[in-house]
Amino acid sequence: MKLRLLLSGLIIAPLPQAVSAQQFQTQQVPQQAAPPKPPTAPKPAKPARPAPKKTTAAPAPAATVKARLLEKIKDWSVFVYEDANGRVCFAAAPPSDMQPKTAKRTPAIFYVSTWQKDGVRNEVSVKLGYSMKAKSAAMVTAGGKQFALTAEDDKAYPKDPAEERKLLAAMAAGGVMIVKATSTRGTATTDQYSLDGAPAAVQKLQEACP
Repeated sequence: MKLRLLLSGLIIAPLPQAVSAQQFQTQQVPQQAAPPKPPTAPKPAKPARPAPKKTTAAPAPAATVKARLLEKIKDWSVFVYEDANGRVCFAAAPPSDMQPKTAKRTPAIFYVSTWQKDGVRNEVSVKLGYSMKAKSAAMVTAGGKQFALTAEDDKAYPKDPAEERKLLAAMAAGGVMIVKATSTRGTATTDQYSLDGAPAAVQKLQEACP
């Protein structure tokens, strides 16, 4: 299912790799800890002297929002972010192996996400770390079954909710999940994900965002 994926700009620090994926910066917080303090707005730049003309100041960068690490379950992590608009929960994992090692990529990550406000549950997506070849698909193998995920720039999604449910069922079998895709430059990549902890992470996600 393709919902706008805010998961494309976040840094998940607790994961083994520093991974960019949502527009949140994750923060590991013990249970019942006080919510993180809002970031301090940057001080305005000192105007030049003398100012021959009034100039329009450049917009300040957007404040970083923080997602809270709810639980680390083996090779998967569960995060939650909430504000006045509702709660977003997601389980995520980086690849345990990426081939070829020489390929230039931003961090890759596999997600299962729930958006309470939008009524979206257990949305599956994978961030490849590069723009995918046009009209191509990311091939995912899990539980002895193969799935074609539709490419959308540097991300890929199952074609419909039914396929999404089948993929989640295959992931629940555990073992290893393989993701193969091709970049716009024609570089074929193969990423390996451990599914150790994935079923429990999805269960925790469902409990956090029922």
